[in-house]
Amino acid sequence: MLTIVSAWFLVGCGTDKPTLQVASSTFQVAEGTSTATVIEPIANTFIDPVRFRDTDRLVAWKYAGYPIAGVVNHHTAAMDLQAKFFKTLKSIRPDIKTFVILSPDHFRRGPGIATGQLPYATPAGLVTLNFKLVTDLSVKSGPFKEEHGVGALAPFIAREFPGAKIVPLFLRGDAPCEQLIALGDELARISSTSTFVIVSSDMSHGLTDAEARKHDKETLSWLASSNWKELENATDANTDSGPAFIVLHELFSKRKTPLPPFNKGVTEDPLVKGKAELSSRGNKRGFKPLSHALSTDYGGDAKNATSYIVGFWK
Repeated sequence: MLTIVSAWFLVGCGTDKPTLQVASSTFQVAEGTSTATVIEPIANTFIDPVRFRDTDRLVAWKYAGYPIAGVVNHHTAAMDLQAKFFKTLKSIRPDIKTFVILSPDHFRRGPGIATGQLPYATPAGLVTLNFKLVTDLSVKSGPFKEEHGVGALAPFIAREFPGAKIVPLFLRGDAPCEQLIALGDELARISSTSTFVIVSSDMSHGLTDAEARKHDKETLSWLASSNWKELENATDANTDSGPAFIVLHELFSKRKTPLPPFNKGVTEDPLVKGKAELSSRGNKRGFKPLSHALSTDYGGDAKNATSYIVGFWK
């Protein structure tokens, strides 16, 4: 049985690859690697625990396909969308062991691209990092205790995928394009069929309700047509995660791990005819929206709306 005690671990900065410095050996951080203990997991996951418990009664959306990546909001006003996103994913992909989360670095705390150091203590349990994958990436690290782009998703991962680990990645809006492309290449190299990539994104920001709906139509059209150029260059009028789309596009283009075999009973997909096509679709990933809403639907200010688009790539 794993034991959690109060101690501290550090991830080295100033090098291409972070190095774990372990304080003791009572908390296994990655199978087959060194062990470490953790101190003060991030407890602020930006959710109301009562509302969170209430969302457990929600049911999954109907979805036909085999999702390999998704986009979901981190604004917890729309906690129902987050809950249904992960419930739907669990109904189709209970095999997921690691979530790679591409989050905005809202407060520009990192150097451009950075990863987290600490696990998350949530109302549904502890969510720990996949340290093997974290240390395989050429990114620096930081605590990011106040970053809701990952923290707001951790409770739903803990509830629907107990034991699953995360690779939190925080992307500044001004991160160099070449670094984002390099990250996509690395993720393509280290990802597997049990890895799922999430773009943590709220969409339109700071617009009126009417303006936000207009921009969301643009964003939905870009997603439907795989218009990566527009997605990658999008501003807060459309999404707060433009850099994440650069990473995702590169990952789709370079990923060599074949998708699992076609399972007619679970993953019926009219775009996919069989195993061969599943393994050879390359970067031609289809996006299917699951839901779209605005903060005004939850009682928010119509003059300062935030919008949400939730969906999967298959």
